[in-house]
Amino acid sequence: MKKEAVQFIVNKPFNVSILSIKKYPIHWHEDVTEILLPLKGSIEVNANFEHILVKEGDFWFVNNKSIHSIRSSSKAIVAVFHIDLNYFEKYFKYIKYMFFRNNMYSQGNTRIESDNYDDDIRKGYKTRFRNLLVSVLTDITSQDSLAEELTRDSMYQLVASMVQEFNWLQFLKKSNDFISPLQLDRYHRIVKYIDEHYHEKITLDDIAKQEFITKNYFSHLWKNLSHFSFNERLNYERTLKSEFLLLSTNMSIATIAEKCGFSDVKYYYKHFRRWYGVKPLEHKKRCQEYMDSQFDYEELDLSSMANIIKSYIKEIVIPDYSQDNIWKTSYLFDNFVKMKYLYKFDKITPQPPPRSVIVNVLNPSNFKNKEGKFYFNWQNIDLLVNFSETSDFKINIKLDCQFLDDFSYKDIIHTFLDSCIYRYRIVTIEKWNFVINYQDEKSFNVAIGIGSIIHDKIRNANIRYYFEI
Repeated sequence: MKKEAVQFIVNKPFNVSILSIKKYPIHWHEDVTEILLPLKGSIEVNANFEHILVKEGDFWFVNNKSIHSIRSSSKAIVAVFHIDLNYFEKYFKYIKYMFFRNNMYSQGNTRIESDNYDDDIRKGYKTRFRNLLVSVLTDITSQDSLAEELTRDSMYQLVASMVQEFNWLQFLKKSNDFISPLQLDRYHRIVKYIDEHYHEKITLDDIAKQEFITKNYFSHLWKNLSHFSFNERLNYERTLKSEFLLLSTNMSIATIAEKCGFSDVKYYYKHFRRWYGVKPLEHKKRCQEYMDSQFDYEELDLSSMANIIKSYIKEIVIPDYSQDNIWKTSYLFDNFVKMKYLYKFDKITPQPPPRSVIVNVLNPSNFKNKEGKFYFNWQNIDLLVNFSETSDFKINIKLDCQFLDDFSYKDIIHTFLDSCIYRYRIVTIEKWNFVINYQDEKSFNVAIGIGSIIHDKIRNANIRYYFEI
């Protein structure tokens, strides 16, 4: 059981491959985050002590230095993305010490599913992220000369989304309870310190001194951020470090315990059983038996995968946006293809700045009111937000008052803005322009009311009013 090296080309900080997998060996990567996207069939990922069923339509993060294996009851087709953390460290200083997650923790050493939560906001994050992965695949499997540039755009946005939305501290918190960058940086500095000194005795006083804060302040900070106490997290890291020595050396359990910072071998047994559910040697035996059996996987030719990806989009991606068949899937698929084409066209012949796109949110193609429930065409908005995050064009949200009446407009605008805030975060929405159209005195009053709602929710909103004839 060993480290699997990933080779990156200069100035291309990612690799994408598609594999057919029935059984893949136990291994780990250093300074790499791996993302697994099953395109056909489900896979079971064993990552350290977790056993996760990743279904077709979902994805999974394999974190830096996470010991893992992959298997499937039938040969699953899986897109594998490798991201070079050394490259992205200049943009996100502590990215090597971040833990990315897109599901909830299991209670004990049990098999769980990767979508074990019930939260529309988290689902929105995951849907957008998955669509970025699919966008990368559509570009990388095309014969277009711009494929590499388009892929690079999407990969940069993927990494930004990982850091902002799938950092486990943020993902597991309530959706409207965002953690400040200052607190996140402090947390990751502490995790880095643990990573470098786990074999030593570490106390709260050591951390407080390192961070130039009081012990009480540190205890309060840690309690607010983490699901585990500081000592739990310290012993968790030590236990994970021990697995490397357990599976790659012939060291005795006592030596491993000492090298990983446990003061007594009995504490090592206690913490190992807490996370892995078995004794260290039982875990080693189980892993050896897995490695002694026959493996079954192969890398597929990317150029032959276009139809598989097209089917995945039609069967998995598009239905997610149909919202109880409010939007026809054929229309959504045509829109997906059209937007990809327009984005590509803009890359081929870039327009002089300023460049922008208008999203007419309230027209019948993007909004429906059915039995008092409001439906927005999130596919269009998601795609444009993803594109704009890696380009230099602005999003203009057009709110046309002719589609609204005095009685319902407040509920509609509140619903739309609240959904956007949770789905894209304030920092993204503050880049948008809101353009409000009115035609007469009645719609003018509605327009002013809409503007007030936007200002209340988005302090630095850019709002323009206009009429047309």
